[in-house]
Amino acid sequence: MAKDTLRLDKAVSHNFDVPRSAAAKLIKAGEVEVNGEIVLDPASKISVTDEIVIDGYEVEASDGFKKRVFMLNKPSGYVCADRDNNNPVVINIFSDIPKFTQMHCVGRLDIDTTGLLLVTDDGDLNHKITSPKSEVTKTYLVSTRDKIVPKDVELFKKGLKHPEEKTRYKSALLEILSDHEALVTVTEGRFHEVKRLFECVDNEVTELKRLYIGQLKLDDSLEEGEYIPLEDEDLQKVFLSYSPE
Repeated sequence: MAKDTLRLDKAVSHNFDVPRSAAAKLIKAGEVEVNGEIVLDPASKISVTDEIVIDGYEVEASDGFKKRVFMLNKPSGYVCADRDNNNPVVINIFSDIPKFTQMHCVGRLDIDTTGLLLVTDDGDLNHKITSPKSEVTKTYLVSTRDKIVPKDVELFKKGLKHPEEKTRYKSALLEILSDHEALVTVTEGRFHEVKRLFECVDNEVTELKRLYIGQLKLDDSLEEGEYIPLEDEDLQKVFLSYSPE
């Protein structure tokens, strides 16, 4: 932030996702502590590094103005949309954090696809990652109905044409792990891409989980539905292309 100080009511509003008028009422009611002391004047100037506490929830004053990025292990059954009348949406998983409604999924995973999903309120970062020009790699763990055969590796590499698509898919990396399991890395974000790649070779995906975005790997400790905040050094890995170990 450019300034070192800001009004208390503005800081409360941004950090706790309430209107300025509601923030002012909380302050006047003695519900707000700054550095351990109750402050009653909404217009009080505080430092961006001051600690604000409301009902036991503590934040640094500047936190509400920072862009946030989270790594989520997306569970099956959730859709990557801001709202949906028929299914639960990913954003509601974050309902326990302030201003969660300002968060958006970075790209999309199908409703039955699990694994690594980034969620952020940073629109510029979201666009940078999802832009086709960035060619950010996405790597999935795939389970299939039929046996995956070695010739598929070359077919994926050359680029396949699905009958329901007008253009061929770009080259994809297929790493066979076992008869019915593989890693697939793509650079596009086309509709049902991984599933349709396997349809092109007369196979069917039975389970799909994203493990990597670039070189950023899904945290092994995250259960489905759990998330952790990411730092700048984590995000740098997103723009490094995945390569087999």
